[in-house]
Amino acid sequence: MPSIAMKEKESAALEPKVFASHFMMAPMAGVTDEPFRARLRRWGCRALWTEMVSAAALVRKHKKTHQMAAPGDLGNDTAIQLFGANPDELLPAAEILTALGWLRIDFNMGCPVKKVTKSGAGAALLGDLSLAAKCIKAVRDGSGGIFTVKIRSGVTSSQLNYLEAGKMAEGEGADGVVLHARTRAQGYSGFADWSQIDALAGTLGIPVAGNGDIDSAKTALDRLSGHPVAAVMIGRAALASPWIFRDVELMFQGGAPLGRPSIQELSADLSRHFAELVEFKGERGAVGEIKKFVAWAIKGVQGGSVARAEVMQIKEADAMCEFIASLAAFDPREGGGS
Repeated sequence: MPSIAMKEKESAALEPKVFASHFMMAPMAGVTDEPFRARLRRWGCRALWTEMVSAAALVRKHKKTHQMAAPGDLGNDTAIQLFGANPDELLPAAEILTALGWLRIDFNMGCPVKKVTKSGAGAALLGDLSLAAKCIKAVRDGSGGIFTVKIRSGVTSSQLNYLEAGKMAEGEGADGVVLHARTRAQGYSGFADWSQIDALAGTLGIPVAGNGDIDSAKTALDRLSGHPVAAVMIGRAALASPWIFRDVELMFQGGAPLGRPSIQELSADLSRHFAELVEFKGERGAVGEIKKFVAWAIKGVQGGSVARAEVMQIKEADAMCEFIASLAAFDPREGGGS
């Protein structure tokens, strides 16, 4: 397997890099909006994905979708993820994103959620690679910068076609492929099969990133050093522990991880996140959105279970501000039924 030093040397020769960093935040609907991406940057993340954006909604000028696609934090570290199953919508949608200034566009062929797959999009495209090829070509033709495709292993364990899908994506002009090594049928259950990621990376002539079961900074570093990938993508682990990016970058440079920040640091971090959510979504939307982040942050601290129940009842922005500020006085010891 290639060493980390070799990977760093190879990636330094790529200008611009297909993947903005060796360690990337996965796109997550309802999570990776602009305020959360800003929070992740403060914790050291240097490669981010937006929430999925519907090609059909973009073309039809849906207000909320255009708000999601607005490049408020536009930079070379962020890819916007597009989904759809109609090439006639995907081409103009990609052109819209390019005109808005997006430098990186990713096409989603990995979402297993029924709301997406029932229209033939997301992981459903793995069941129709002929249509998938047309969709990828459409997005490639409409993209002005780096273009990647995110796929899964296949529809079911008896229908594994990630090698075929990856080669097809490369043939249609993708600059890189991200493989979440689970099938559509698995959803987010079971385990990711990283031998499939190895096989894909050994087959394609473009960079491959691996996704699945990265639950700590150490695991992220081990996956990067132990597999022939250009990057690894971190998902659910970053929701409760966004500092995973700070720690893995420190470890990548030969340093030691700092671990969980103090409850005082978390309180200040959440206060800033909430203020940015208020600006982005308004007070009502921000109050609803921040609750899950507060619940994740206080998991494991003394009295956390009671506090999580309390935060779920808050309806006003002022009360939420006061509650988040009060977290600084929490006992950091584990316990309390959390």
